[in-house]
Amino acid sequence: MRSPLKAALRRGVARGFALTTPRVAGLRILTYHRVNPDHPRDRLTVHPAAFAEQMELLAGSGRPVVSLTTAARMLGGSGPVQGDPVALTFDDGYQDNLRHAAPVLERLGLPAAIFVVTGLAGTPGTLDRYEGCCDKDGMLSWDEVRALRDAGHEIGGHGREHRELATLPAEAVTAEVESCSVDLERELGARPAHFCYPRGSENDVARRLVGAAGYTSACTVRPGTNRPGVDLLGLRRTEVSGDDSLADFRLKLDGGFDAWHAALQAVRTPRVP
Repeated sequence: MRSPLKAALRRGVARGFALTTPRVAGLRILTYHRVNPDHPRDRLTVHPAAFAEQMELLAGSGRPVVSLTTAARMLGGSGPVQGDPVALTFDDGYQDNLRHAAPVLERLGLPAAIFVVTGLAGTPGTLDRYEGCCDKDGMLSWDEVRALRDAGHEIGGHGREHRELATLPAEAVTAEVESCSVDLERELGARPAHFCYPRGSENDVARRLVGAAGYTSACTVRPGTNRPGVDLLGLRRTEVSGDDSLADFRLKLDGGFDAWHAALQAVRTPRVP
């Protein structure tokens, strides 16, 4: 978690970028990971009270909240995307998605996509970020994944082992994304349509092999909105962080952090082949 001073500095710089960067209309995909009260210092964990405030703001904004399937259909068309729609996604498949996020989504009638690391589903394991911490609720079981599906949420693939695809040879990428799809088909009865690149690691080869595995869309960590004609295997998203204020969330919805996020990624992310 950032210090209050660093959070204020980031907010100020992002707002400066927003004032000098034209707003781009289109479909915005929000990224969440955990919704949990037990990790107050974790940047990827949003407190349930903050999440409820964010979803209430979104529901009252007048912007349509759509499923990823609907989003892909919109983006695959030839006309403009009307109304600046929003899609909600959750990465990794944590149990708190069901415990804390799903009741808020159900109350407000908002659909989401949950991307599951299939090799961890139903096991005592978790991602290395949370190993050894006082984690009261780990990864979703397969019964819990099915409960989320039955509540109207889409279940997508996030790899079997959460491996960074851009660092792997082609055969390993194929094994990672295919085995993930097979796991989901075995447990849910249908092949998944949507994928999310673990840790945002992707390149042209990874995108091609994800498409060859039968996925119709895939989410990256590249910031910004999505407009018709976008590569559906390279959808852009906006990450919501644990230290975002409600004003930050509103600014992210309107694209105020896009230029800031792009600048950070250009500095931090090594070029991949």
